[in-house]
Amino acid sequence: MKTCPNCKIHVGGSPTYCPLCQSQLLGEGEPPRYPSVEPEQRRYSLAYKIVAFVLLTATVICVAIDLLGPDTPVSWSIPVILGVAGTLILLRVMMKRRRNAPKLLFQTLVLVSVVLVLCDLATGWHRFSVDYVVPILCTVALVLNSIFGYINRHFTENGLVYLLLNIVVGALPYLAFLLSPQQAPVAWTVCLIVGIITFLSLVIFKGRDLWTELQKRLHL
Repeated sequence: MKTCPNCKIHVGGSPTYCPLCQSQLLGEGEPPRYPSVEPEQRRYSLAYKIVAFVLLTATVICVAIDLLGPDTPVSWSIPVILGVAGTLILLRVMMKRRRNAPKLLFQTLVLVSVVLVLCDLATGWHRFSVDYVVPILCTVALVLNSIFGYINRHFTENGLVYLLLNIVVGALPYLAFLLSPQQAPVAWTVCLIVGIITFLSLVIFKGRDLWTELQKRLHL
């Protein structure tokens, strides 16, 4: 324990100067009494920066390929830019509302999907909503929920249920296409693949938490 030569007091910890007279303390300091804990917000900020860097880098590459490639009537990089921007905004909102983020994301997915389908019906049913936009939204929601699930300690409280619902919502339309003569769009196939990968990672890495949550929800 350090001592002050002027005040003749003992000072715990390992400060350099006396808290009373600001004289330099003598002696050896004590080890920290409390463990160093990293603020949770800083941990989320680092994860968000990593995800933002990866997505923005991929966006720049897509834009460069689009500009250097053959001329097309519609630039395919524009939906990529809008999708990445929406993904980062949703992820930021989820980080600020950590406990209700999975529920918020799933409700947003359902609401936006319904609105898009109604708009498609009102404009003559061009199937752009069910063939492209909705499966892309489901895939983005799956990715966001997965990222959030592995960086949030309290994810098992509600997030597992909504992540499972997200997987089911992404898989059911593909199964419906299998029962119909029409071939399933590529976007739904990608959504199904992402859902299967998400479910496998959920079972492998959070299988016990998942089973405990299902027992609690279903009263097993």
